[in-house]
Amino acid sequence: MTVASMSCVRIVVLGARKAGKSAVTVRYLTRRFIGEYSSSKDLLYRHEVCVDSHHCQVEILDTSRSQDDVFPADKVDWADAFVVVYSTADRRSFQVATDSLRRIQQHVAGRHAPIILLGNKKDLEHARQVSVDDGQEMSLQFQCQFYEVSAADTHVGVTVAFQSILREAFSQKSKRTLPIKQKLGAMTVSKIIGTVFGKVVKNDKKKRPSLSF
Repeated sequence: MTVASMSCVRIVVLGARKAGKSAVTVRYLTRRFIGEYSSSKDLLYRHEVCVDSHHCQVEILDTSRSQDDVFPADKVDWADAFVVVYSTADRRSFQVATDSLRRIQQHVAGRHAPIILLGNKKDLEHARQVSVDDGQEMSLQFQCQFYEVSAADTHVGVTVAFQSILREAFSQKSKRTLPIKQKLGAMTVSKIIGTVFGKVVKNDKKKRPSLSF
C-alpha cells in the first residue's frame, strides 16, 4: 500500500508553554525523551502507523502557542483529532487546557472530534498542583478521554494515549466513508436493539477511558 493510498489522520497537539507538548509528541514518535525544546514555530510530523491491523498515515502538528491566549482556529479546522496537554505540576497550564477544550468544542460544533486530555509530568509528584481527580472531572465535563503520563519516565503511557486517539479518529473517518445505505442500516439495527431491550439513552455521560501510567 502506498502512502498516497493510506488513510491519513491529522492530530493537533495543544497546550500551554512548558507543559510538555513536544516531549510527549517526540516520545510517541521515537520513544526517546528530550527534555528541552526551544522551537518557537509549529512542527509538523508525518508518521506511518498500524492501528488494529489497519495501516494509516498520521500527521501530528505540535503547536508552539507562543501566546497561551491565542487560539489557533485555522489549525483546529485542519485537524481530525486533538491532544490537549497540561502539566500536573502547573495549575496555570491546566487552566489553559480547560480553555482549549471549551474552545475546541465550540469551534467544531456539529462534527465529532476525538479529544484526549493528557496530564504530563506525573513523575514530579512532589510538585503536583493538579490532582488526578481534577483531570478526570474535566474529562467528564467535556466527554473526552483522559490520561496521566510521564514522558520523562516511559513511552508506554504516551503511546497508549496516542494509539487510543488514533483508533477513535480512524473509526470516525471510516464511518464517514460508509455508503449511505450501510449507515442507515446500522442506525436501524441500533434502534431495533433499543426497542427490544427497552433501553433509551439520553444525555449519555458515561465515563470515557481514563488511565494513569
